[in-house]
Amino acid sequence: MLTFAELREAIKLSSGEKQIKKLKAGKKKKIDLVITQKGNKFAVYVNGDQLDDSFKSAKEAEKNANDFIKLMGEELEK
Repeated sequence: MLTFAELREAIKLSSGEKQIKKLKAGKKKKIDLVITQKGNKFAVYVNGDQLDDSFKSAKEAEKNANDFIKLMGEELEK
């Protein structure tokens, strides 16, 4: 049975998406990254906002999300 927290996380995802990986990123580990898969495409959510949904692998999605965080820097950590 799902806990309330797991159910709340599942509701945030689009229909047909399943969560592959969830991690913290950034210098102070305050940024939430969620990598999801729908079909053969992978999507990245940064603090609940979708970054992109056209990655070919989870590894590529994670790399691009980390690059995005480095570019945005402190603006995301507020």
